[in-house]
Amino acid sequence: MEFRLETLRRGKNLSVGLFSLTMLIVLSSCGGGGSVMNSVDPPSPSQVPGLLISVETEEQLLESIRTGFKMALAKNTLSRALTESLSGDSQVSGGYTTTYTLEASVDEHDYVKYDGNHLFIAPTRGLDCCFIVNEAISAELASLELTAPEDLRAIRIMSTDPAVAGVSEVGNIPLDDDRTIEGFYIDANQLALINSTGWWGRWGVSYERFETWAVQSVGLQIYDVASPEEPSISWKMELEGGFVSSRKLGNLIHLVVRHTPEIEGLIYYTDNADEIANNEALIDSLVIEDVLPKVKINGVEEVMMEAANCLVVDQNHELAPEENGFPTLTLIIAVDLVNPAIVNTTCYNESTNGVYVSENAIYLTQAEYTDEDEHKTLVHRFSIVTGIDYSGSGKVDGYLSGGSNIDFRINEFQGYLRLVTTSWTGEEEDRWDHQLYLLRKSSGALEMETVSMLPNQEYPDPIGKPDEDLYGVRFLGNKLYLVTFERIDPLYVLDLTNPLDPKIAGELEVKGFSDFLHPVSDQLLLGLGADDEGLVKLELFNVEIIEAPYSLGAISLVEGADWSYSEARYDRHAFTYLGDTSADRFTVPVTLTYQEVEGGYRLEQQLHLFEITEKDNPSVASMIPVGHLSALDHPKGNWGGSRFRSVLHDDAVYYINDEFVWSALWTNPYYQTGPH
Repeated sequence: MEFRLETLRRGKNLSVGLFSLTMLIVLSSCGGGGSVMNSVDPPSPSQVPGLLISVETEEQLLESIRTGFKMALAKNTLSRALTESLSGDSQVSGGYTTTYTLEASVDEHDYVKYDGNHLFIAPTRGLDCCFIVNEAISAELASLELTAPEDLRAIRIMSTDPAVAGVSEVGNIPLDDDRTIEGFYIDANQLALINSTGWWGRWGVSYERFETWAVQSVGLQIYDVASPEEPSISWKMELEGGFVSSRKLGNLIHLVVRHTPEIEGLIYYTDNADEIANNEALIDSLVIEDVLPKVKINGVEEVMMEAANCLVVDQNHELAPEENGFPTLTLIIAVDLVNPAIVNTTCYNESTNGVYVSENAIYLTQAEYTDEDEHKTLVHRFSIVTGIDYSGSGKVDGYLSGGSNIDFRINEFQGYLRLVTTSWTGEEEDRWDHQLYLLRKSSGALEMETVSMLPNQEYPDPIGKPDEDLYGVRFLGNKLYLVTFERIDPLYVLDLTNPLDPKIAGELEVKGFSDFLHPVSDQLLLGLGADDEGLVKLELFNVEIIEAPYSLGAISLVEGADWSYSEARYDRHAFTYLGDTSADRFTVPVTLTYQEVEGGYRLEQQLHLFEITEKDNPSVASMIPVGHLSALDHPKGNWGGSRFRSVLHDDAVYYINDEFVWSALWTNPYYQTGPH
C-alpha cells in the first residue's frame, strides 16, 4: 500500500515521523504477482448491493459529510481532554533501467525518470515551502534555512552518453517555490508532472486527521519535451485536495486525492460549549458547492464531479464498521495523457489508509478499530477495466502495516486478492499474530468473499515465532515469501498453488532480517535488510525447492562502519535491477557513518554495484561486489543528500543524489565524474 498511518516495529526500531523523507515501496516490474488477475466486468444492476452505495441525492452526501465533521471534531475534543488529563525491479527497456514498480504494466510516479536519452530530475522538497503548518512551526523551519537554493527550483533535463557515462544539462523546467514535486511520468515526448501545495510524508498520525486534507491543492501539468532545450506546457489541471498516490496504465494516469471541505471559522479543537455550538451551525449550513472539490483546467474552473459520482457506506450492511463518519472524500481521477482531459472520476466518503493498484483494479483499504480493541481491515475494489466502477468490499482481521512497503502485503492474482495482515494481541510474550487471507469477488453480490486463510484448523502453526514482527513480504505467482524477526530471521515460503488450501511449505533461519525481497528468478530470491550488527545486508537465497530454501551467501555493507542505512530497504524506487544479461546487475544506495578517533563522526553516501552470476545454475549462483560510486564534493555539504536513485544504461552507471549526478562505467566504477 502506498501509505500507512503508523509503523510498528520492535528490536531495532525505525521511527519515521511526519517529516520523514525516506520514500514506499515493492514488487518488481518483472512480475510482482506473476500473471495479472482475470478481468472482471463492472457489476450489473441485478447484483446484491455492496457495503458502498451510490449517493442518490445531494442531501445524502451532505449529511454524510456533516456527520463526519461532527464525529471527527468530537474525537478531537476527547483526544485533547485525554492528553491534558494524562499530562520493492527497475523496468528494463532495451539496455537501460526505468522506475522499479509493483506491477509490470503499472507505472509509478517518481522524482527521477529516464527515457534512454534524457534524465529528468526534480528538486528536493524545501520544508518551509511545502508544509501546511502553524505560524510557530513555520517560523522555526524558516530559521533553519532548509530550502534549496532558488536556482535549483527547477526540473533538470540532462542528456546522457552511455558509451562514456557522459551526462550534461540541456534544459530545465522552472517551478513555483510554493509547490512540492510529488513525481512525474515520461511517455514518448510528454512529461506529466504532479505537484502539490502540501506534503506530509508517508507515515504518521497526520493521515488519521481529517484536517490534514483541507486547504490543499494538487496540480497535474503536461509538458512537451520533444525539444528538451525548450520544454513547453501543453495542459494543466489544478484540483482541491491533498495528494495520496498515482499510477499510470497505458494512456491513463490515475490520481488518488483526499479532500476535506474548508469551513471558514471552524475550530478544530475546542471543548467550549459556545464554540461547539458555532461549529455545529457552520457544519449544518454546508451546501453541495462547499463539499465537492473544485478543479481548474488550463486556468478555467470546470465541474469535475457531482454528488452522484460519490459513494457512502450503507450503515445497515453486515460489513459496516462499528463507527461510521469521516468528513473527507477520497477521490479517484483518471486523466488521459495523450488527449489531455479528465475522463473518469469517483469518490468515497470514509477514512482511507492504503492504496494498491493492479492492472485491473484500484483497491482502497480502510482501518477499523472495534469497541473490543480489535483491528479490522476493509478492502474496497474499484474496477478500472472500462472506467472506475465499484465492484465490492471485503473485511479481514488485523491491519496492514509496513510503512512505505505496505503494498507488499496485498496482491491480485488469477481472480484472487491475497492479503497479509497483523493483529495486535497485547500479550507480553507474543504481541503480534500474522494472517494470510485470500478473497474472491462474488458473482452475485458486490462483495469480496474470504475463501481461505492461514493459519486455519488444518494448518494451525503460526506465521512466525512468538513475538516476531513481520518485515519483508513478497507475492510471486503461486508463492509467498515472508520474513519475520525478533532475534533471528526466519524466511517462510508459502505455497498458494491451491487458493483454497494455502500452506507453509518451507522455512529457513538466518541472522539478521530482510525488509525488501526481489525475485532474481523462479529459483533465486534476493533479500535486502540488516545484519545482526545493524549494517545493511544483502543475502541470496536458493528457493528452487520451496520446502527447503537455503542461503547462497550474505554480504554486509560496509565492514568497518559504525552504522549504515539504505533507502532501498523502504523505498523500492531506490533499488535498481538490470536483468536479461549474462550476469544480472543491480545497485543499492548506502549511507555510512564512521566514528572518528577524535570522537566526531564522518558520513559517506555511496552507490554499491553488484552482479549475480550463474543465475541459470541456481545451486552455485552468487553475488559479486563490483565496487561503488561516492557522492564526493556534494554541493550541499558534508552531510550530503536525502534521497537516492540510480540508472543503468549499457555499461553506464548514473548515481542521482538529490538533484546531482555522479557517473562512471560499470567496468571501472572508481573512475567517476561529478557532481554534474
